[in-house]
Amino acid sequence: MPDFPPPPPSTPKRPRNWVIIGSTAAVVTAIVVTGATVASSDDGTSSEAAPRPTVTVTHTVEMTDQEIIDKAMEVLESAEADVDAGVEPDVSIPEIETTEEEPAGPLTSIDQGTYLVGEDVKAGSYKTSGPTTSMCYWSRNKDDSGELGAIIANDILQGPGRVTLNKGEIFETNGCETWELAK
Repeated sequence: MPDFPPPPPSTPKRPRNWVIIGSTAAVVTAIVVTGATVASSDDGTSSEAAPRPTVTVTHTVEMTDQEIIDKAMEVLESAEADVDAGVEPDVSIPEIETTEEEPAGPLTSIDQGTYLVGEDVKAGSYKTSGPTTSMCYWSRNKDDSGELGAIIANDILQGPGRVTLNKGEIFETNGCETWELAK
């Protein structure tokens, strides 16, 4: 029988799962510290790419113009800190939607309907380019009773027209292009 050398003294073995956990923690730490990522291309080769952080600012509350400017400055300062640290940020500033507010006071353009002059529409001289279809009817009334006796003046236009509205009158228009306050 051949003589084999005695086995070396045994060293206590650490459980295998500690080796896996330690190795995984080291790899994660290296990725976080260096900021490097490995990307594979279609041909199986790898290349390193620097991370490109994305900054997204979303607000669902109404903000004043100054608050929007202040928030944009915070984002820009943060991006500048990233550049100083050697990371080129990908910063995009979202578009701001603006909405038209209803004009304060009486209107200066009149579409089809019935209006109280001085409250709904501004008093003054208005003009229209004429009928939207076959005829354009308008009337100035002393009240909104709908009775023939309430009519101050009226007309059926076949072409362009003009009317002067006084405060307190009721103006009714039907089938006409928009009436615009004459300047």
